[in-house]
Amino acid sequence: MKVKNVTIEKEWDLSNNEATTGTASLPEKRSWLARKWKWMTIYFIPVFIVGAFAIVMGVMKSSEPYKKALSLAQSNPIVKNILGQPIKTGWFVSGSVNDREAELDIPIKGNRSGGTVHVDANKYAGHWRYKNITVQPDSGGRLIDLLTVDNPMK
Repeated sequence: MKVKNVTIEKEWDLSNNEATTGTASLPEKRSWLARKWKWMTIYFIPVFIVGAFAIVMGVMKSSEPYKKALSLAQSNPIVKNILGQPIKTGWFVSGSVNDREAELDIPIKGNRSGGTVHVDANKYAGHWRYKNITVQPDSGGRLIDLLTVDNPMK
């Protein structure tokens, strides 16, 4: 008889403990995501920021004004002479591009020096019209106008 009383007392103590503390005696099972949500948040915020940055850079670099300006800069003999060859682009293109206008600053670098290509363009009737495409060498040289054929120095 003592065995039954002991068992009943233990059960009563467990239920009494649960009632007074408000916590269950046995730990409840939580999902993996519920246990790791803080770490997942810490991980996904940088991934989201890098992803958004990559998308924005991809949109800018795939635009027609970017491609045109880079092509003109890489084929211009004065730019080649000042910066050296090959002319490559930098990572951080600044400015904006939308369906009607573009204003970009594209960092470029040759084997001797670097510079910045500035593009200013508007789109009319489905065609881009370029107000100016210039290269400013980092060495402080004169501005090189890539749209003027006869007088490339401005």
